[in-house]
Amino acid sequence: MEVDTSFNGSLFSAADAKQAWFENVEFQHLQNEYRTFHTTLNNLINLLEKKGLIQPDPYKSEKKISSVAIPSEGPFLDNERSMVMGARLSEYESMIDYICNIHKFTIQNTNMSQIKILLGVNNYIQWSAVVPTSQKANTKGLAEIIASVKMGSDKLAVNMVTDCLTQSAKSIGRINAILKGITDFQKELYKIEIRKKLLISPQFQSAKVTSPSDSSTQIRKLFPILMGKIPFYPELVDEISEEEFGDNKEKARQILLEKFSIQETKQEKKHAAINTKEMLFEAIKTLGALPPQLESAVAKIEENHEVILDEHSTFWEKLKQLFRKAFGIPEKPFVYQLYITDALTQTKRREDVDYNEFHADVSRRIRIYTAFAARKSPGFLKLENQDESVIYEYLAKQLSESHHVMVLLTAFNDYYKASAQPADKNKMRSIQMELTAIKNTLVRTNQRKAEYNSVVEEEAQLKKLGITNV
Repeated sequence: MEVDTSFNGSLFSAADAKQAWFENVEFQHLQNEYRTFHTTLNNLINLLEKKGLIQPDPYKSEKKISSVAIPSEGPFLDNERSMVMGARLSEYESMIDYICNIHKFTIQNTNMSQIKILLGVNNYIQWSAVVPTSQKANTKGLAEIIASVKMGSDKLAVNMVTDCLTQSAKSIGRINAILKGITDFQKELYKIEIRKKLLISPQFQSAKVTSPSDSSTQIRKLFPILMGKIPFYPELVDEISEEEFGDNKEKARQILLEKFSIQETKQEKKHAAINTKEMLFEAIKTLGALPPQLESAVAKIEENHEVILDEHSTFWEKLKQLFRKAFGIPEKPFVYQLYITDALTQTKRREDVDYNEFHADVSRRIRIYTAFAARKSPGFLKLENQDESVIYEYLAKQLSESHHVMVLLTAFNDYYKASAQPADKNKMRSIQMELTAIKNTLVRTNQRKAEYNSVVEEEAQLKKLGITNV
């Protein structure tokens, strides 16, 4: 029997097309799903920290991630639950953030061993079964913490937790489904590599092959010589032999080529399935990732502010400040002269910012955006009853105002670096990490807003052409 080179040529071309589809389309879907999950996870962690059920990791900013790995999973004592789960959820959030924003998805670096690690990260907590009877320490610990929330009287918190668990399970389910598709494709690439390096090699004596088992035997002998350190998978080798030399090879080849087909979504179905109002709500929900980022930034700014106040205060001023705090008297206005750099022209303009008003505005914004994480919250329910145009204007307004908050936080960060006295320079805390996280959240929200605009404009164009089934 001879190796069919014409079939292999068709197979290699189909594999190249499928790989291009993965890297240009499917990996983008995968990254978007991870980002959706990251937003939900952030909301859950933020809620549990606010309730005092887990302790924030004090060393979070010092930990650096350079590759995808499964965080700690070992058992822990019940009296350690708050501290251990706080640290582990923080580590888990950082790993998902790394996957979303730093890890580069390609077929080459998403091999079988990498997929195994990604699946381990995804299933770090069994999101579809967060129950106290779970055999996994982290899932059990989280379930016991969540039970405390559900036993409380805070209905909004209960709704938020329920929503977070449901959305997390859905996101991880979709992510794992994509990874399964990549796994199946990697298996076929493994078989293609054997075809390229071994079956067409002069050392493979196809003339002596009378059955699939003869082919598998030859491949097994030549494998360590021609394939190097690549692992040997006998079941995949047997599949190649059946596809090349089996009695039903034509049917096997047809099934194989079908695996490389790319399912294109029909335009009519695409339009019918799109709910533009829901797209706006998804964009708004993305803003739900901002509260923990803003809280961390404002906490550091507050520390820096106290240092500046201390530098400017006399003994009597400090005494007055103590009295104001003791008797609940409003703080004396403290106006910063901040310099804002225009992103386009790189010119600077001065903006006078009352610190107390700024702090109050950010605190109010944190409360609003926290409610975005729960679909059943009063704020969300009120929005659902509004016209689409009103929701869009609300989203645009929140994006614009949040961007201005980020600009002011950047200016505060620059001010404290430049203005602190030499003796206090080391006391000033940078918020660069928080600014990066805030920027990424706003970019993701803007992307969803742009996707909405694109769909709406496309539907408008189709209607102008007389196509009404959109």
